[in-house]
This record gives sequence, C-alpha cells and structure tokens, in this order.
Amino acid sequence: MRSFLIVSLFASMLMLTSCTPDDDQDIKPPAGTEEQFMVLQLSDNNKLEMGAQLSLLKVKNGEPTYKTLNGLYPVTNLRSNVEINNNVAIIGLHTDFNVPGTNRQTNGAWFNIADGAYENLPLLPAGQGRYSYFLAGTEKVSKSGHVFYLSASNVADYHDQYRASLVRYNPKTRKLDTALDPASFAVNQPEKGWDTETGQFTKVFYPSSDGRYVYGAIETFGVNGGSIHWDYKILFKYDFDLNVYTRLGGTEDNNVFVLGITSDGNSLFYQNAPDRKVVNVNSNTINKLTISGGQGYANTSRWNSFSYCSGETNNTIGIYNIVSDVKQILKTSSYPEYAQFSADGKKIYFMIESSKGKYLCRTSDLTSGTVIDTLCTLSSNVNEFMVIK
Repeated sequence: MRSFLIVSLFASMLMLTSCTPDDDQDIKPPAGTEEQFMVLQLSDNNKLEMGAQLSLLKVKNGEPTYKTLNGLYPVTNLRSNVEINNNVAIIGLHTDFNVPGTNRQTNGAWFNIADGAYENLPLLPAGQGRYSYFLAGTEKVSKSGHVFYLSASNVADYHDQYRASLVRYNPKTRKLDTALDPASFAVNQPEKGWDTETGQFTKVFYPSSDGRYVYGAIETFGVNGGSIHWDYKILFKYDFDLNVYTRLGGTEDNNVFVLGITSDGNSLFYQNAPDRKVVNVNSNTINKLTISGGQGYANTSRWNSFSYCSGETNNTIGIYNIVSDVKQILKTSSYPEYAQFSADGKKIYFMIESSKGKYLCRTSDLTSGTVIDTLCTLSSNVNEFMVIK
C-alpha cells in the first residue's frame, strides 16, 4: 500500500510539472513525429479583422512552424463557427466577407486542409428585394465530405420561407440537396395544440458519417393575438435518400436541447429538462444520465466515441462518458483552454496561457495518472487551435 502511494504521488508530480510554463525550468517538449493543427491567428491589432487568418501549425520536437491556409476568419471563433472532418473544413465567415451592399448577409465556405483553397457555399435563392443568407453556427461536415448548414431568404412573414432550410452540399459533385420542410412532420405530433401552426430547425444538428442522415431538433410555434408563442421541441432523424423524418427520443421528450454527439455518430446527447439523456440514433434506445457538467461540447472536436471533454475553471479537464455514465478528472497546472480529443480519441490537446506566453499541451492518455507534455510555445497572435481529424 505504501509503495502504491509513492508511485501515485510521483505520477501526480509528473502530471503537474510537465506543463508548467511559469516554472524556471526549461520546457522540454517530447520528441516524436510531426503533429498538425489548424490555428486562428489574429490581426496585428489582436482582432478578427483584415489581417487575421487561418494557418496550418506543424509541431515537431517542440518547434512550431506556421503556413497560411487562407485569409479567412470566422464570425466569432473556431469552436462556434468551424468544423473539420476527414481534412475537409467548413467555416461560417465573418461579416467582413459579405457581398458588398448586403451587410446583413452572411456566407459560409469550405476548403481542404491540404491546400487551403476555398469556395463559398451556395445559398438558397432569395425573392425579389430580399437576400439569401448562411446561418452561421450551423456548419457541419460528415466523414464522407458532405457539408451541412442552414440557409434561407429573409422575409417578414413566417408563412414564407424565412425559416432556415437544412441543406446538404457535395463539394465534389457540386450538388445541393434541400431537406423537406419540417413543418408537416412537426405539427403531426401528439403534442400539437389548437394553435400550433408550424415548426423549424434549431441550430444544433449532426450528420451521420456517410452523410445520409441528420439528427437534431425541431421547435414548433404559432401566432396568437399577433404574438408568436413557442410550443414543443422534439428530436428528429432525417433521411436525405428517402426524404423521410423519424422522431427520436421518448414520448415525454418534448422540450429538448441537442447538446452533442459521439464521434462514431451513434449516440446523441440531449437534455429534456431536467434530465440529460443519450439516445442511440439507430435503435432509439434511451438512457438517462446522472453525470453533469462541462461546457463548449457542441463542437465535434470535443468528442470521442464515448465521451466529451471540457476544460474546467478549477484547473482540470473533465471527461464525461455518456455511454457508461461516468465522469473522470485530469488535473492540469493552469486553466486548460479549448480542450479537444485527438483524432484517435485517446489523448487530449489544450492550450495554457500565462504571463510568459501561450502553450500547446497534450495528455499522454485519458487516465488519472496521465503525463501532460508541452508540445510547443505558440505565437502570441494565436487565438485558438483545432485538432485536424
């Protein structure tokens, strides 16, 4: 027992000192193969403005090199407006990239990490005197390379199609598919009230790996006395091949919020107040969870095949296993920012910022005795990073 305690204490010391930028000791990054990340570098004014850019960061033996991918930058940040899968990236563009004269329009773009060359995503057509837009924050990309987002035309009357439509775009064939209007499916539910009139997609949804299905939520509403009232929200599964909606979740799940999905695309994480649940999108098997906590888990970079990870304010990384309903804690030396799983889901990368600079760190594994290494010192204009998957 005594020897076990000594080993445990030694492991804890390694864990706490391997990524401690404020120590006087030199940082000795691990030797190994080259690792690549996408980073957002801010302008000389430290802002998201002309001069900001997306770059490819390569790290080997502690030495970082940066290669500009393109001059794009997101509406707000990487975690809210960028997704990467199978080296294809999709981004909700900052309003600086709007078409001149349409300052309320927003655009999206896709590009391959290999070369960074980008193309704007097609928008649904607008009516006369109106404009089309890309709904930033809805961008997703499947392993198959299909990109998904919500697009619409602005109109004042909700009876028209101002409500965003779900689209699937294949960059290889340039084919744009639009999902059926969800209104008929939404109002054909047991919860329908006498004044429930229609339904629309919420912003958080996820595609299947092959790009055939999309899982998300639909919110319903109507107008009474000139005011919109919101009714129920339900989970859905949409089949782009058959143009069919299926309801997911239980009969009691009618006030849902979609929270995330495992990297294998099988387990959808959601909340139906006050419960947090997980549903298997193939069998519709539902499990109620007891674990809670975490933040910023909507982006798929936060997930492996069974858990989401989250940097906590008490200098820890939480790993929330939604399959086995278990929470695990990894201790860090400082507040871990932008925690993300590696492509294989077996390690976690994160940033630490101190008075000496910004550092990219990595856990050796997902156990409580993990060793945390400092991969490199980051350039001061690096605002965020994203693991390339």
